[in-house]
Amino acid sequence: MTEPITRFLPWRQTNPGRALAERTPMQPLDEFADLMAFYRDRLPALRPHDHAQRQSSDPASAARIDGLIMACLVLDGLLSARTDWSLEQPMRLPVAELTDVKVTDEHFRRETVDFAWRRLCERYVKRTRDLLQASALLGKPWLGGMRYRLAIARIEQILRAIQVDPAVAYRGGMSHQWKDRLMAGVRILWRTLTGRR
Repeated sequence: MTEPITRFLPWRQTNPGRALAERTPMQPLDEFADLMAFYRDRLPALRPHDHAQRQSSDPASAARIDGLIMACLVLDGLLSARTDWSLEQPMRLPVAELTDVKVTDEHFRRETVDFAWRRLCERYVKRTRDLLQASALLGKPWLGGMRYRLAIARIEQILRAIQVDPAVAYRGGMSHQWKDRLMAGVRILWRTLTGRR
């Protein structure tokens, strides 16, 4: 099983054990709306402990935190799809989307990177980036927002790796070569300190 991307969240989750136990749906999800409803049900276990207080004092910030969590979950669904498929568990990729882009079991069996797989990866990269963009104001105060910028930069690095080589999504989103990891670390440090790409 791939390590969940939610480990990048800059706080201790309210109930991480429950969140991991309920990581996969009981049955395949048909539409993207079903997937988002599945993730919305998981939000309470992944929120920071002070989320209720933040929601009453600053609802926009609380919504951005939910957006950051959703970005992690959307990306995690793509990165753990092959593992879920190999364990014969329902994947967190909607059946209608897999059918639409023509991604089949053969893609997961052979780790095929073709036009269909690239389209699916691009779709999930775009969705994740959109959610990260909506959450970006969390990193606005330079010192107070650094932990959020670090989380966003780490997720962005995985998205960049998937865009360069969509096969990375089959392997959980991380390159194992030392020079790739070194360059990723430099990019993450730059983004965290400066708030720039």
